[in-house]
Amino acid sequence: MKKMKRRISFIIAACLVLVCAGYIASGTNEKISAAPANYNDILLAPDVNIVGSSGTVSEIPGDYGTMFKLTKDTSYEVKGLKDPVNDVLVKTGSGIDDPNASKIFRFSPDNVAEEKSVLVKNAGLYNGRSIDLKLVIDQMSLTKNANTGKYPYMNFIAVNYNDRDKADDTANVAIKTWGAMFLMLGSSNRSASDYYDTYAIGDKVQYHYEFYDHETSLPIDFQGTWNFNNINGLKAVTTDFDDDFKKLYVLEDTWIGYLKDTPAVGKLELYGTNSTTNSPRSLLTQLFSGRTFNTSMERRAATTSTNPAAMAVMYGTQSLARIAPASPIVYGIKNEAKHTDTENYLDLKYSILQTIPDNKVENRDNSFKLETEVPSIYDIDLSKVKVLEYGTDTDWTGLFTVEKAPGNSSKLILTANLSDAASAENFNGKVFDIKITAKPNASFSFDKANDLYGYKDSGDDNGYMTFELGGPKTNAYYTYNTVNGNVLSDTLESKIISGQTMSKVLYEGKPDADPKQNIKVPLGTNFTTDYPDPGTSFLDNIRVDTDNPIDKPVAVTYKQPLPNTSTLGEVTLTLTLTTAKGVTKDVPVKVTIAPTIAELRVKYKINGSYMTDKYPDYVDTTQMIGDPINLKNIKSVTDTIQAIKDAGYEQTNAPVEEFVLSASGNTVEYEFEGRLFLSSTPTKLNFGIEEVSYKAIRVNEATLDKALIITDTRASKQKWTLQAKVTQDFTLTDTDGSKKVIPNILRYNDGTENEKSFLLDTAQDLLTDTHTTSNEFDVSGTWNPKGKGFKLDVPADTVKKFGKYQATIEFTVGETP
Repeated sequence: MKKMKRRISFIIAACLVLVCAGYIASGTNEKISAAPANYNDILLAPDVNIVGSSGTVSEIPGDYGTMFKLTKDTSYEVKGLKDPVNDVLVKTGSGIDDPNASKIFRFSPDNVAEEKSVLVKNAGLYNGRSIDLKLVIDQMSLTKNANTGKYPYMNFIAVNYNDRDKADDTANVAIKTWGAMFLMLGSSNRSASDYYDTYAIGDKVQYHYEFYDHETSLPIDFQGTWNFNNINGLKAVTTDFDDDFKKLYVLEDTWIGYLKDTPAVGKLELYGTNSTTNSPRSLLTQLFSGRTFNTSMERRAATTSTNPAAMAVMYGTQSLARIAPASPIVYGIKNEAKHTDTENYLDLKYSILQTIPDNKVENRDNSFKLETEVPSIYDIDLSKVKVLEYGTDTDWTGLFTVEKAPGNSSKLILTANLSDAASAENFNGKVFDIKITAKPNASFSFDKANDLYGYKDSGDDNGYMTFELGGPKTNAYYTYNTVNGNVLSDTLESKIISGQTMSKVLYEGKPDADPKQNIKVPLGTNFTTDYPDPGTSFLDNIRVDTDNPIDKPVAVTYKQPLPNTSTLGEVTLTLTLTTAKGVTKDVPVKVTIAPTIAELRVKYKINGSYMTDKYPDYVDTTQMIGDPINLKNIKSVTDTIQAIKDAGYEQTNAPVEEFVLSASGNTVEYEFEGRLFLSSTPTKLNFGIEEVSYKAIRVNEATLDKALIITDTRASKQKWTLQAKVTQDFTLTDTDGSKKVIPNILRYNDGTENEKSFLLDTAQDLLTDTHTTSNEFDVSGTWNPKGKGFKLDVPADTVKKFGKYQATIEFTVGETP
């Protein structure tokens, strides 16, 4: 048996936003039967908008111009396939699991238990936010094939972005790229002999679209334009309708009619009087708003042929009537760059999404300009202005003249270059994503109290400057020349949208402080040890310009090298301020190295203790650091030292008495120890013999000119011994120089029965004792004629000549061993 080759391709009529394609057979038209009598000519409908074939004199507001668009972020989620494997046809790529493959999802009426839907993620932009479009098939009233007993499929073509410019493998089609099949629903096979892709008279599919915010997945109220193509005599198209024909646009020679008898409430059924496919006369544009858009298509028998035929809906972006540009939508960016990121820190960044509807050539803009302005403390960085096609990496910056406003570096002007057909074609039907960066200029001087900076010190934006760039800050301007010679123009001011149109820039607070004035430090100062807290010692009003707790506290450290303090004069001490976020600032402080007042103190330590009650410290707080000091010239000091010595104490140390007063002041200490000594000795002991006698003479008492006193100022009193030694016997010197000597006549009574006699130059112990309650011991005070004391015992016939006889006695006191 001969094998038959069957060509499988897609019905791709030249359809726009919403396209209802009829059966196409070998490129010929079916014979037209008369249109049903119960349809009215839509050109006669009240207030319907009639569009001339060469242009329009009116326009659809740009806020209805939102279009769905295939981008690199577009993806699909399908539900309700009867067989999740076999009901997916992979048309490109390596297989069903290939995420980069374009596929066909085939829905069957046999599967009634599940929702039949396709969620198209990132399908377009609305009010600056990415939205998801969900197709939901509500009802499939399809006829089983008479020969096979099986239902045909309803097919959804999920086009991958990478295939957008690839040619379809079917030659005989009106649209030749995969990108043109974005959102196609219906037949996928051109052959009427394939029951999977053909529908009988009366077959009907009801479905609707839902709109969701992509980020939150919440439903949104949507406003847009649906453009029907191919409303002809092969099918009826029904859409929601609120009885307002002002929302409909048709060409002046359209063949479209609408049902006038017993229409469904809130519905409009559209039908055509001709079966020609993809004719401009079959176009209709409808404005709508809401969370859902309901529609349906039904196979009709308006022609002589009742054979099963293909039926499909496609989506495009070009409106029948002119659509004005949409208002620009500002999309603020939160710049989280820190001060360590020198490339982007403090940059103000935002995007402007500008929708340019897909208009026919005769309905396109003649001029377009967009202006946006940042705060005056910023300058637009022209090198970073980029105009991309939303959702792609395609750079269209070259379509615009990008410049700053004359005399205003904070204002950006983008003017579309529409002078040639190629540029106008590239400009049309785009959603431009305009990337803008601005950098602080010389006038930037952060001031928390200045509203210009919009600084927040609490909440989610704590630590950020906030700048509103929507509203009057960003505007678009356009002109359009109508066919009757008039000029349509408008200013499109961007909206202020909470949470969206405000750019936010992290600002990490800068520290600052006021240097103290007239600071003097002593010569030779060691800053780190003498002034361990430099912030307190040298600065006032340490602060952060944000006054925000997240930037505090501020640490203060010395910056090396420290200045030399060995020379008098002014130096600069640099202190580094560091915030909690690591932002630093060096603050120079003028410091004078100068002689300054320091305390001079002299202390007297006697026997290990300070007798301040009797010998108080000498204190002088008038001396200047660096001044020479000589304690020998301070009378109060020398007098006290002498008084202590006079009191019987001996200086035991030798402190430096000549020096230069240092930064920390000087304390000088004199140390004294007590001693044992003869504090008083008589210079004369007069025994009073005034006449010569040949008899023995005994004298028991001598007259003293001074007392014999032993003083002991030692801390610990110990025994001592008093000795006497005759160093010269009693001697009389005559006038002729001759000498007469009487030896060994001096006696000492120590209170015992044996008197002590003295031999020349021989020491004799007089007494041994210990001081008790007094420092002084008056030895001579214990002498009396009948007891202790010196005696004179002159033997008879010893004195031969009258005269003054003198002897010399040497007293010694010492510790008793």
